Amino acid sequence: MKANRYFFSKHTIGVLFCIGLAALTWLVGNLSKPATQLYTVEVNYPKAALGELMDAQTTSTVKVELEAIGFTLLRYAFSTPTLSLNVSELRKLGRGRYVLSKAMINQLNKAYFPDAKLLSIHPDTLSIHYHKMQRKKVPVRLQFLFPLQEDYRIDSYQIFPDSVWVSSQERQIDTLTAVYLKIKKNNKISHSLSGDIPLKSTSRIHYGTDKINYSLQIIRVTEQLMQVPIQLQHQPLSAEVKLLPDRTNILLSGNMQTIRELKPSDIVIVADYNQRKERTIPLKVSKKPHDIEVNLQEHTQVEYLIIHP
Repeated sequence: MKANRYFFSKHTIGVLFCIGLAALTWLVGNLSKPATQLYTVEVNYPKAALGELMDAQTTSTVKVELEAIGFTLLRYAFSTPTLSLNVSELRKLGRGRYVLSKAMINQLNKAYFPDAKLLSIHPDTLSIHYHKMQRKKVPVRLQFLFPLQEDYRIDSYQIFPDSVWVSSQERQIDTLTAVYLKIKKNNKISHSLSGDIPLKSTSRIHYGTDKINYSLQIIRVTEQLMQVPIQLQHQPLSAEVKLLPDRTNILLSGNMQTIRELKPSDIVIVADYNQRKERTIPLKVSKKPHDIEVNLQEHTQVEYLIIHP
């Protein structure tokens, strides 16, 4: 019984192998023979007239019929090129209607399908319409789409250029307020970033630059309590003003290295006598490092006494 099972297993494998080999032989044989195939390819017009853009009615795709061996046709099925057409080289039939000359079809054949024969292009008449474009300079805005490691934050960033010229239809330009770009990362970030973001112009919108350079500073942050004196501003000349209390605790948060090197004199908390109320004077932060946040942890106002000589 075991011998029969063993024989059946070997027999089955042998049959499957023969079937697979036959299928492969048939496939290779057919792919080695000439054949024809239709493909849909995109079309662009890179040399549009200055100050003009292509209208949405312009032909953007065509079907090309190719003749070649099966292996070549299979390759084009996975990777079809985009045809670039120079409008000045097309033959004009009428308003917005153009045809490809036989010479231009031969040029496209050599440039984009060198190992195949380009039999035809459908439609044979292209619809090409222009509209006048408007220009507008708009700011560039970055959107950060990535998580940060705990205790890290974005300190600052720079982009260049920080604004770009955009050309498009008037109705699109009127509603355009900025160019929004995204920086995406999947992993949690704990280090500074820099790089380029490409700007790709199309037949309907054109950017004055092809890329935006960015530099993003990411720092490790910490918190620390510090006690500092309160300084009185605009003290009257005719009397002495005593603040109660004359010192306060503040909470610092920001760049860890900056906080470590901080001195009490780097933070100034003031009470402005001109802003006094009946019994109190509000406190405000008058001086601090730019990359440090200061919160009045203990007091937002202090009492005062006026002592006359």
